[in-house]
Amino acid sequence: MDEELLRRLDRVKGFKTRLMIMGFSGWPDAGKVSSLSIKYLVSSLKAERIGDLKTSGCYDLTSTRPLVAVSKGVLRDFRLPSNDLYLWTSGDHEKAFLILMGSEPNMNWEEYTEQILSICDECMIRRIYLIGGVLDLIPHTRRPRVKVVVNMENLRREVEAYGLKPIEYYGPASIHSHIMTMALRRGIEAIGIWGHSPSYVTIPNPKTALHVLRKLSTMLDIKLDLGDLERRAMEFEREVDEAVEKNLELQRLVRELERRYDEELGAPPYIA
Repeated sequence: MDEELLRRLDRVKGFKTRLMIMGFSGWPDAGKVSSLSIKYLVSSLKAERIGDLKTSGCYDLTSTRPLVAVSKGVLRDFRLPSNDLYLWTSGDHEKAFLILMGSEPNMNWEEYTEQILSICDECMIRRIYLIGGVLDLIPHTRRPRVKVVVNMENLRREVEAYGLKPIEYYGPASIHSHIMTMALRRGIEAIGIWGHSPSYVTIPNPKTALHVLRKLSTMLDIKLDLGDLERRAMEFEREVDEAVEKNLELQRLVRELERRYDEELGAPPYIA
């Protein structure tokens, strides 16, 4: 950890509530829910970029491709996978949030996770939140599911009080699970919030990101201006509605998913 980043992190220690919030592009970013949520959070809070993670050796660049910008045949920009660290502090000196906008690494998860948890130790952060996106058999016309996984038993009652249902899952893991496992060994609480996106939708899903951020802002006891995201969510729904109207097979699928969703909910159909 370089001296400049250490100096900036030193500002966090004087705050009563110290948290880290993170999201990752890549596999745990279905519907771009994680990316959209973290970018909007950073923008809405006007968080300050204070540094990045050192990730040499963490990426297979033939799998997680760098991004380039070419204009009129000229290469203008070349960017490796980024892992930017932001800081937001409240005016009353109560809350300090470190926000990581990351790219899920392909390799060396141990080294990558060690950097994150070393930052938590340096700032005396004892709780982290992780935001992810997952595909699900749900209709775009209903309220998105937002579910949760925690790394300590004592957190279950807390998250359930916010109306978050626990995840039941067995299968391939993301970097979230590795971070949460290693955090547990250091006594750091971790809460993973997962926004569910319809499996038939291939465009970024601001509607699910909106519901994730509503939950997160309540849990963090902060006010976020979600107006722009609400407008983007409405436009998203109109765009998907138009696509469904042109496809009879998709119409049948959506109606069936609505029926299943409403039966599971045990309530009359509604539009969220």
